[in-house]
Amino acid sequence: EAQLCGFLWRRCWLGQWVKQLFIVRENVLLCCRCAADPHPVLVLDLRGCCVTYKAKRGKKMPHALKVTGTAGEVLVIGFQSQQQAEDWRKV
Repeated sequence: EAQLCGFLWRRCWLGQWVKQLFIVRENVLLCCRCAADPHPVLVLDLRGCCVTYKAKRGKKMPHALKVTGTAGEVLVIGFQSQQQAEDWRKV
């Protein structure tokens, strides 16, 4: 059972954004290409992660969360509203 899920924007190579399904379940963030995809493309343990909120005016993705894992991996997730970003940050 998921604590939170939704289609969000993930920053990829060269600043490109792709829409993917994100699921938070039992302190783990899963990222899938689509809802029918049985295997996530990313699995990130959220325990010990650092989450930073960034707002950028005039950009394609005005709100973002930067998630830095304990092993140094970095994930940037984009949101259309500050409230949506704040809801995900709290989880």
